[in-house]
Amino acid sequence: MAANRLACYADLVSEGPQLATVLRERSSEILAGWIIRFERSSLRFRRATKAATHTAQVASLVEALTEAVRGDAPDAPAALKPGSDATRELERSCAFLGAQFASEGATGFDVAALLLELREVLAGMVNDADSRMLTHLFEWLTVVALDSFSASGLQSLREQTAEQLDSGTPVIEVLPKVPAVLLVGAPSSSVIDSLLARAWMLAVGTGAPCLIIDCAGIASSGEKFFERGYRGFLEQAEGSALQVLLTGARRPLRELAAKLTSESKLSFQHFDRFDSAVAHALERAGHLLMRRS
Repeated sequence: MAANRLACYADLVSEGPQLATVLRERSSEILAGWIIRFERSSLRFRRATKAATHTAQVASLVEALTEAVRGDAPDAPAALKPGSDATRELERSCAFLGAQFASEGATGFDVAALLLELREVLAGMVNDADSRMLTHLFEWLTVVALDSFSASGLQSLREQTAEQLDSGTPVIEVLPKVPAVLLVGAPSSSVIDSLLARAWMLAVGTGAPCLIIDCAGIASSGEKFFERGYRGFLEQAEGSALQVLLTGARRPLRELAAKLTSESKLSFQHFDRFDSAVAHALERAGHLLMRRS
């Protein structure tokens, strides 16, 4: 069994120790070659980042690759298959690299250039068998890095959008004792929870009998986040005499809000038009004021 295994790897990995030696003894040459290739790479368009900025990261990748091929086992380099235990640390480093590039405002072309040019440098220092192995491995690592780059960029965009919606969504007192929150776009559950918490504090602070929640500006894709954020608001307002006035909501959202509000034993009413809700809130506020006087 062992003999067959060694025979199977004989042609592909007979020079495996050579790869480890190159990585260990020629690291400075590898980095110097990478700097030149990265600066000249045709994969880069904007060239907004310099090679010197990422030299430490490339050095870490070379070190991780050195650790992956280290060992006396004849099949050590052959174990460098995508998703294997040997490549796990490399994959983590590349995922971190992709995320870091996204945070720095670089492009996916820069990510690909960094890894593919490093592959070319290494491939030129080893035999054909190891070169083929490195080509396959670095193609996979590039995919991992670009996936992380994309995911990190998307997450950053979501966070920016959430911050903008949280700070820019109107939570206002339309008229005395008529607080309202005008939801727009596709706010996340946490943003809705934050906005409704502010609206609740405004209602309490002004002694308003009603709170208008306008949903006419919510995108259909954002309605799925409404329930969780709305539940948080209902927990705060539970037991109060506040009446919730929902406006401009589509039927599924309207029915959901009515059900949740009823379960919290709060008064609820829906209006198709915002001005109708304002008139109702004014009437209730005026009625309460007359009763108090």
